[in-house]
Amino acid sequence: MIRIVDKYLALEFIKPFFIVLFALTVIMISTFLFQLTDFIIIKKVPILTVVQLLFYKLPSFVVETLSMSVLFSTLLALSRLVKDSEYTALRMGGITFRRLLIPLLILGLLISGVTYLLNERLVPWANTRYENIKDTLINQKEKPYLEEDLFFKGEQNKYFYIKKLNKRKHQANYVLVYDLQNSQLLTAQRGTVENDILKLKNGIISKLASDGYLQEQGKFSSKAIDLKRNINELINKQKKPSELSRAELEERIRIFNHSGLDTTKLLVEYHFKLAQSLACLIFVLIGAPLSIKSDRGRIVGIIISVVIIFVYYVLLSLSKSLGKNGLLTPFFAAWLPNMLFVFLGSALIFREDNVIS
Repeated sequence: MIRIVDKYLALEFIKPFFIVLFALTVIMISTFLFQLTDFIIIKKVPILTVVQLLFYKLPSFVVETLSMSVLFSTLLALSRLVKDSEYTALRMGGITFRRLLIPLLILGLLISGVTYLLNERLVPWANTRYENIKDTLINQKEKPYLEEDLFFKGEQNKYFYIKKLNKRKHQANYVLVYDLQNSQLLTAQRGTVENDILKLKNGIISKLASDGYLQEQGKFSSKAIDLKRNINELINKQKKPSELSRAELEERIRIFNHSGLDTTKLLVEYHFKLAQSLACLIFVLIGAPLSIKSDRGRIVGIIISVVIIFVYYVLLSLSKSLGKNGLLTPFFAAWLPNMLFVFLGSALIFREDNVIS
């Protein structure tokens, strides 16, 4: 009997899941099309280019809608059981609420795994292609000559960070060069950049041991570094945090830590990528006990879904903002909404079993 119930509940979840996933993705695409219309009409961007933008934006839309689809499907599946009195019959048959949720929790965990893989593999790649098209084909106007927080990889395993760059005056302020091949770190408060040559003035060179700790340190008055490429070409290839996987973020954090740079924002993004993936599992925990509180079926399920999604993402935005401003630790800022929802969902599940028993 238990196996039959598991298959039945899994099917009741899967059928609306793909329908809701498709519907939410279409809604997000429709909203995005309003922005793309401006590109076609005002900026005269070719339709083929607009289609490419839409294609590269699609993976991020799917990731955003996966957790919402899980929540809607959980609520719709269980609220239907309640409306048709099937839930009451199953409970009278001796099946606990916790046991009833196992197939839904497994499906939630599997979808969380898919979300994580998309976030690690596909979404960063697609976001990079999207930004490249925007920069090269859409933003035709002259780019500002002042750039901040530039991070890019050069030749021979060299990583560069420039806090502020004035391209008009060729001036660079607070420059960091991490030479992975020679295990050394160069820092300078001032420097100049012309074409493919970076000149540092009055800086510090630090030799790092194999374990990453400082081995020896010295000063230099002037040092020229051949970038091998034009600085503008390297800047255009720099990636935003949304274009990085967790592994790439971890590498950037490690480099920044060696130089003493603030990594708070990067750490928040690093922890958030995993926390966001587990939102699918979290929504099963919180949605399941709330879906059995009414016998009015799908309408109540949809209303509850909207409320939960709103509260979750408001909490997420608030905690991320507090984390990036140093008011919460990066780990706690990324995981706070999940922790609250896990605690509340678990309490409601156990309460349901105790009330019935």
